[in-house]
Amino acid sequence: MKCYLRQLTCVVSVLILLATASAGVIDEKKVKVLAIQELRKSFGDRVRLVGVRVFISKPISFTGIERKSLNVREGEPRGSFYLYLRTKRGLRRITATLDLRWRCAVLIAQEDIARGERVFPWQVGYKEMYLGRCPRKEISSTEELINYIALRYIKKGERVKKSFLKKEPLIRRGDEVDVVFRKGALEISFKGKALDTGFYGDTIRVKSLNTGKILRGRVISEEAVLVK
Repeated sequence: MKCYLRQLTCVVSVLILLATASAGVIDEKKVKVLAIQELRKSFGDRVRLVGVRVFISKPISFTGIERKSLNVREGEPRGSFYLYLRTKRGLRRITATLDLRWRCAVLIAQEDIARGERVFPWQVGYKEMYLGRCPRKEISSTEELINYIALRYIKKGERVKKSFLKKEPLIRRGDEVDVVFRKGALEISFKGKALDTGFYGDTIRVKSLNTGKILRGRVISEEAVLVK
């Protein structure tokens, strides 16, 4: 009988311990830790918490955590975290506003780019930075940058923003161009006249200055069109 009572006492003690394991006192620092945990769980290392404001005037005693709720939209610089606590006076909600930074891939100048100069792929590179909002990917690749000129001087190491650039075609209608024909190891080039305006990768019509024949080719540089 004594053995049974000891076992029963032990079980009750464990249950009490489990029931009170999440109880205690919570303050601003602990709310911040819980907010970071929820952010990590939802977004991993894609986000950083750089500021938090917890709306409690003093530490709160609680008997347990009812639930945690994160109101964050990926890519937005602001969000909220809600913590619901069980207290002796009933359910208590704590609100925290979050100041967030998101991991973004941004274009960085690898060398100085002069105003009015066409931007070439080797002059820029992608770098990961944490920003409040990631820039929209209006330029899908560094290769596409050849379609743009700099509207202002861009210093080495500076972010290359879309507002710094202006889209300009590589070839305009009426320009004299090099028409390049490639087939395997064979390459032949001759002069032609552009009959269309085109950006990098566009297919335009060109007229051979030698034969007058009209061909179609892809714009590959400021002065060249590749035909097959």
